[in-house]
Amino acid sequence: MQRPVEYENLIQRRALEQVSPTPGAVGGFVRNAEAFLALAKTLLAGAPVKTHPMQIFTNAYEGYHQVVQAVLEHYEVRTKEAGRAMAIARVSADLQLSTPEMSAVLRAHERRNDTCYRSPLPPLSKAEASTMVTILEKYLPAARALTGEGACQSRLTNDYEAPRGLVLHPDSGALSAVGTQRSR
Repeated sequence: MQRPVEYENLIQRRALEQVSPTPGAVGGFVRNAEAFLALAKTLLAGAPVKTHPMQIFTNAYEGYHQVVQAVLEHYEVRTKEAGRAMAIARVSADLQLSTPEMSAVLRAHERRNDTCYRSPLPPLSKAEASTMVTILEKYLPAARALTGEGACQSRLTNDYEAPRGLVLHPDSGALSAVGTQRSR
């Protein structure tokens, strides 16, 4: 696997380890990111359930993390315990996030991983949650292009159980609030 020299440097620094590719993993990570994005956007749009910004943020952050995992798998590397933040920064640079976007992603990672394992997540604003949704939506196509996964090919299927108050549209794979118009 030919990968950028920055990944080789992270392997030498023991932040990443080289691994054998897992067949279908890149596509799986991309589909997971798409599902997290769909749910985060639905929640952000005002699902018919009481939604806390933390729920939106968490889905968007987890979706972005799936994007990172897809790129790492594409380059046949995985993080080691101390390399997660460096890997997120490296992949974010490859996807060409702007400086403010990079800052938002790294803050989100710190907030998600440095606090929630030790204490409750600090209060989040809807704007912070929305920022993560916007970043995921903007850079998921870049990750598809970088990994060769192409345009969105997956759709949520009938085996996906939509959260209460939401309906899954089998023809489009979209989630929407019960009683609202779906977008095509």
